[in-house]
Amino acid sequence: MEMPGHGDHGDHGDHSRPMCAMNMSLNWSTDNVCVLFDFWRIDSRTSLLLSWAAVFLLGYLYELCRTRIRNWEMALGSGSASTGARARLETPLMASDGIAKSARIKRAVLYGLMVAYSYSLMLIFMTYNGYLILAVIAGAAAGHYAYSTDSLGSVRGANCH
Repeated sequence: MEMPGHGDHGDHGDHSRPMCAMNMSLNWSTDNVCVLFDFWRIDSRTSLLLSWAAVFLLGYLYELCRTRIRNWEMALGSGSASTGARARLETPLMASDGIAKSARIKRAVLYGLMVAYSYSLMLIFMTYNGYLILAVIAGAAAGHYAYSTDSLGSVRGANCH
């Protein structure tokens, strides 16, 4: 049925698949849950197990990436002759002192990628699906255990701007 004043706008997608379930409260559903993209759906136990493993791996690898970037930044700071190199890395207004432009560009690109990565994990969390929430937490905790060896530990917290 055509709506008055709207005209025929053609086909707006694949109508053979039901819309993604959009729950706004904690749930344990395995029926038509979309994870980040329309094509990544949970609609069976198999897709739930594969999705859980994928989300766990994403959380785990996030910690690996974060630790590697942090170690690179610390090495970048320790390469400076100044004793205040670490302070410069941690002080935004002085962050460019003694750091080559190419390193600053690399830091900015890595920062942007990590922001996108952390927001993606947040969006998975915001499906409010208990299985996926546990996968994010378990993956991040396992990655933190495996890769975080600095003295700051969990004080850093998760990044989700």
